[in-house]
Amino acid sequence: MIIFSYNFLQVIFFPIFILIAFYRVLIKKETLNSLLQKLFCLFKFSKISNYEYLIHFSSIGELNSIDFLIKKLKEKKILLSCSTLSSYSLANNKYERLDIIFLPLDFRWNVVNFLSRVKINKIIWVDSEIWPNWLIQSTKKNIKNILVNARLSEKSYLRWRNFTSLSKELGKKYNLIFAKSMNDKKKFESIFFNKVLYFGNLKFYQSVKLNSEKKNVVCFASIHKNEFGQIKEIIKHINNIKIDEFIIIPRHIQFSNQLKKIFRHNNNLKISILDEFGKNNKVYEKSKVVFMGGSLISHGGQNPIEPLSRGCKIISGFHVDNFIEVYSELENLLLAKTSKNNDLKEIASMIEELMINEKNNDLIIEKYFKSKTENLGLLVNQIKEC
Repeated sequence: MIIFSYNFLQVIFFPIFILIAFYRVLIKKETLNSLLQKLFCLFKFSKISNYEYLIHFSSIGELNSIDFLIKKLKEKKILLSCSTLSSYSLANNKYERLDIIFLPLDFRWNVVNFLSRVKINKIIWVDSEIWPNWLIQSTKKNIKNILVNARLSEKSYLRWRNFTSLSKELGKKYNLIFAKSMNDKKKFESIFFNKVLYFGNLKFYQSVKLNSEKKNVVCFASIHKNEFGQIKEIIKHINNIKIDEFIIIPRHIQFSNQLKKIFRHNNNLKISILDEFGKNNKVYEKSKVVFMGGSLISHGGQNPIEPLSRGCKIISGFHVDNFIEVYSELENLLLAKTSKNNDLKEIASMIEELMINEKNNDLIIEKYFKSKTENLGLLVNQIKEC
């Protein structure tokens, strides 16, 4: 009954979806190509045919987490699908040999049309992708569904618990589920009533480049729009005589100009704002301290793994619910600090303290990444055997 209502409401509100989609094209959050593929399932089907795997990633973060899968499944024919313009652009630069599309939205007619035209053996969903029609229709086609690096925020978990019968039914559609943490494993087992495995977090599979000769650069990474004013206040309380540069990376790049306006009248010439995709690691490589955004508001924090892989000292605000296990581990290893009350002056002091701390953590970081990736091969083996 819930699925029927879900599909019925899609029919009723489809004209509104069209209007919203065209508006997004006007404000350059979509292109005509992405709109046609996502909303109307319009493809040159002669160019996309038979695939062993379809791997779907929604955003840039999820794109970065599939490197290990692509490497281990390189002998297979793979179709990549995404949801955002930024992830589509980066994926095309990163995986030139692979076919890449925008995944049709979860309208029943879209999914039926796509699966009737494109042969796929297995679909790998990354992170928190739970789409009822895709799961139901692909199962009817005897396509295997695999959820990897599965994560569930506390809000989503509580929401799904209100629809136990639906979550239980959808949980059965997955042939394999791999959680990104033990905490997520418990959540998914609770709502899906299905076996959930844990072999590690795919985002830990990346090159570790450590630079012990860093300058005094402070990076504020993945900063959300609602945090812009707080970041300005933190910088205000830092003794910038000892700082070579402040670099701010907005979480959503379309707000870069708004962020620039906030600092427009600031006389501190050491502040720069990154407004390009795919440059984060270059910034982390020269940054000594990185403050992770999404943690000064009730968003749940952002993943500190990438800056850690570049040898950065990590600081976060109080709200790290989405990555509580990672931050707990890093704090125990003295690789990260989190504010207990989001006191902006305290955070500024923490940044100054870490900036003058010359302790070399390279060996600890290398061992940490090695321990987190040693079982990922088991994950791929099970995917191949599924």
